Amino acid sequence: MDFFDLVKKRRSVRKFSNENVPDEVILKALKTALLAANSSNLQPWEFYWVRDSKKKKDLVKACFSQNAAKTAQELIVAVSRIDTWKRNRNLILKNYKEKGKLIPIVEKYYNKVIPLSYTHDRIGLLGVLKKILSFFIGIVGLFKPVARGPIFKYDVFEIVTKTTALACQNFMMALVAQGYDSCPMEGFDHKRVKKILNLNSKSHVVMVLGVGKSDPKGVYGERFRIDEDLVIKII
Repeated sequence: MDFFDLVKKRRSVRKFSNENVPDEVILKALKTALLAANSSNLQPWEFYWVRDSKKKKDLVKACFSQNAAKTAQELIVAVSRIDTWKRNRNLILKNYKEKGKLIPIVEKYYNKVIPLSYTHDRIGLLGVLKKILSFFIGIVGLFKPVARGPIFKYDVFEIVTKTTALACQNFMMALVAQGYDSCPMEGFDHKRVKKILNLNSKSHVVMVLGVGKSDPKGVYGERFRIDEDLVIKII
């Protein structure tokens, strides 16, 4: 199958068969997920392959025991984080230095702009200060394009979550390419999922992905998409 065939073949499977998924299939799909486009190459994602039987049982319950979770052969939890930027930034700069490609504009971006965007305190005072600063930036923005954010912690969460969602799409397409199916789930108790995974407040559960081979009745109906004229705008 070429890429467009893969896109058409991917469906959200709500019920999986009992066929096992080889470990190498999951690992290959996860490694493909890590190749996704991401903001500033900070790779603010984590993927939890839940294999422990008790944790998996608890995770199914946290997903409201829906079929896509209950019948999945494997469960993957995609998590975005706002607290790994410094570690990842340092690794990026180290890589640039080792290759002799660290130029001033790159070093300034990662040492000045990124900390300004990603650093936040517990009570949100820095966000308030950034909001005040954004007022003056907005005045400059009347005359030329300016960077208007992120300002608050939730703005940063939006960035890392969009990035992680891109990686999830890579993961799902890699499964299709190997002959397997998936279902991205947003229906779950996020607090319970975070407790199962022992996540902190600087992490966000983006989605839980059920993986397996589709049951003959695993796809609930034909694919429906609204008219493309409603969503594709050529201006």
